[in-house]
Amino acid sequence: RTGTDWPGNIKKLRIDIDDGVATLVDADGVAALDDSGNIADTARTFWSASDDGATVDKGGVGQLLAERDPDSRVIKTNTGTGGALQDFVPASITASAFGLSTEAELLALFGVGTRSALDNLLAWARGWTDSSKSESRAWILGDMLHSRPLVLNYGARGSHTATNPDIRIVVGTNAGFLHMFDNADGKETWAFFPKELAAVLDRRRDNAAAQDPVYGVDASPVFYSKDINRDGTIDSIAGDKLYVYFGLRRGGKAYYALDVSNPDSPAFLWKIDENTAGFGDLGQSWSVPVVTYVPGYASGGVPKPVLIFGAGYDTAKDNKATVATADSEGRGVYIVDAVSGALVWGVTPADNALKNLQLGMAHSIPAGVTVVDSNGDELTDRIYAADTGGNIWRVDLPGNALPTSAQTAWRAVKFAALNTSATDGHAGDRRFFYAPDVVRTMSRMYGAFDAVLIGSGDRENPNATDNDDRFYMLRDRQTGIYATAAPTAGECDDGSSDHRCDLPLTNADLYDASANDIQDGTDEEQTAAQAAMAGADGWYIDLQAADGEKALARSVTIAGKVYFTTFSPVIDNDDQCVPTGGTGRLYALRLLDATAAVDFSGDDELGLVDRSATLGFLIPDTPAPHFGSDKKIRLLFPSGGGLQGQANPFDTQATLREPYGTYWYNQEY
Repeated sequence: RTGTDWPGNIKKLRIDIDDGVATLVDADGVAALDDSGNIADTARTFWSASDDGATVDKGGVGQLLAERDPDSRVIKTNTGTGGALQDFVPASITASAFGLSTEAELLALFGVGTRSALDNLLAWARGWTDSSKSESRAWILGDMLHSRPLVLNYGARGSHTATNPDIRIVVGTNAGFLHMFDNADGKETWAFFPKELAAVLDRRRDNAAAQDPVYGVDASPVFYSKDINRDGTIDSIAGDKLYVYFGLRRGGKAYYALDVSNPDSPAFLWKIDENTAGFGDLGQSWSVPVVTYVPGYASGGVPKPVLIFGAGYDTAKDNKATVATADSEGRGVYIVDAVSGALVWGVTPADNALKNLQLGMAHSIPAGVTVVDSNGDELTDRIYAADTGGNIWRVDLPGNALPTSAQTAWRAVKFAALNTSATDGHAGDRRFFYAPDVVRTMSRMYGAFDAVLIGSGDRENPNATDNDDRFYMLRDRQTGIYATAAPTAGECDDGSSDHRCDLPLTNADLYDASANDIQDGTDEEQTAAQAAMAGADGWYIDLQAADGEKALARSVTIAGKVYFTTFSPVIDNDDQCVPTGGTGRLYALRLLDATAAVDFSGDDELGLVDRSATLGFLIPDTPAPHFGSDKKIRLLFPSGGGLQGQANPFDTQATLREPYGTYWYNQEY
C-alpha cells in the first residue's frame, strides 16, 4: 500500500474438528485455506455476503461498516469533564475541551485552517467524504498493524443464553479509533476516538504517498472483569464489571481505561501519560498490560486488581546505524490501580520513594512483562521484564503489606545480560521486544527451576542482516521469592548461597546448543554435550537458518516443547518472483536440551534439520494455541502461514489432562 490511510478488517472463520482432524472452514462449511496456507479466494468468511477471501477491503466487519449510514454510528470521545465521553460531533470539539485557549490553537492541533475545514475533517472521520454528507467513503476501517482483536464474552446477557452468549470484539486501528463489534453479525457497536490523537485524522485523510505511516490506537487491548455472583454472565445491572485497557504503541505515550460493563454504553475510567505524576519515564506505550493482583494491595482484605506493564519504547532506538545505547525514557516497570489508574509502585531510574524503587535501568522496556505466582496464593509475587539492551530483569514482591516508608521491601535484580555489542558490534546487539515465556519445571538432572525463554531480534529493523540473534533458555534456580536484600560482594566472596551472587547470567554461563550435539553427535560428543549442558545455567542456539534471522514474537511452551517463530529478510524460496518480504520459520525444541521436537522433515528421525520448518514469507506472530473439544492442543497460524508439510491448525500431539472444565490447575512438580 502507498499513502498513509491503510485499510484494515476483521474476518471470521471456524475450526471444525472431525475424527481428530481440525480444519479451518468458511461460512459455508468449506475448507477456507488453499494449498499455500492463504485464505482461498473462493472462501466466504462469516459476516460476508459473497466470496471475499483474503482481500482486506472486501467483506468482514469492514465492509459492513462501509455500507452503513455514517450518521447512524455511535462514536465517542473523551472531551467531557475529567475525560467523560461525549458524542464525536463538532459541538464537542472545542478549544476548552482540549485544554486550549483559542479556536486557532484547536484548528492547528487538527491540522486545518478554518472551522469549516474542521467540520469536513470530522465528517470524514465518521465516514463521509465531507460535511455535506452527500457521499460516504468507500472504506472506513483503518489498519490494525499491531492491535490484536480482543474477544469479550458477556455470557447470557439480556436475551442471550449460555449456549448463545453475547460476544463482542474490541480492536484498535491506526485511524485513531478503538472499535467494538458484535460477534453475532459483525456490526460495529461503537467506536472511541481519544482526543489526544487529533493530529492523526488530517494525515490519514491526506493519504500522501511516500510519507511515514500514521499511527493511532496501535496496541492490543486487554480486559479485567468481575462477575460478582460467578454465574458466567457480565450484567452491569447486577453490578458486574468489565473494563478494557489499551496503550497507543507508535501512536503515543498514554494508556486508557474504559468501562464497558454495559457493552452498548461505554464510559471513561482514566488516562495516564508521561505528564501524569509518577510516570515521568513513560515512553511510547508498547507494553500490553498484564491484569493481576499483588501482595498487600487490598481493600478490606480483598485484593484489588492492578495492571503491570513496561515503561515503553524510546524512539532513539530507531537509529539503525548504532548499537543499543542508553535510553532517556521507557526504562522501568509500572504497577497501577486497574480501577483508578493511580500509581501503586514502580521500578525506574527515578529517585527512591514510597512508590518507586530506583534501579539503574538504562534501556527501554517496550515488551509486556511476565508475572509469576511463586507460592500459589493467587497473587503475583514475581515479574520478569526484558529490555531493548538485551537484559532481563527480575522483580520480587514479598510480603502481604505494601511498604509504608522508603521503598525497600520489594526488590529487583538484573537476571541476565545478553547483549555483546561492546565486543561484537552489530552482530552482538541483541534486543528484546517481547515478554519472556516462564515455565515452572524440573528434571532429574537439573532439579526444580523456572525456565525463562526468550528470543532476541530488533523488531524495528527486521531487514537487518548483520545481526547474530539467539534464542535462550535460562534456568532461574530461585523458584521462591527473594525476601531479603541481596548479599554484598563481600558476602558473595565468602560463599553466600544466594543465587543473586551468580547474576546477571551472561552468554558465557550458557551452553551453546546450536550444533545439536546432544541429538546428532557421536557417542563421545553426546556425552560431552550432556555434561556441558548439566553444568550450565541454560542454553542458547544461534539463529542462522538464513542471513538476518531474528525472533520477533514471544514463544509458547506446550508439554515440554518450546514453539517460537523467526523471520529472515532473505527469501528462502526458489520462486524469486514472489513479491514477499522474507522467510518465516517455526521452531519446535525440547525445553530441557534444545533438541528437535517435531519430525518436520518426515524421515522418522529427529535431528538438526527438524528444529524448524518454513512458515510463510511475512513476519510471523506467536502461534495461537487452540484447545479443541477433543481435548487436543493445536497451534493456529495466520493466513499465509503455510507450515511446511503440516496442517493449519497444527496438532502438537499434546492433550489437556484431566480434570476437564472451565477452571482447572495442573501442577507439574
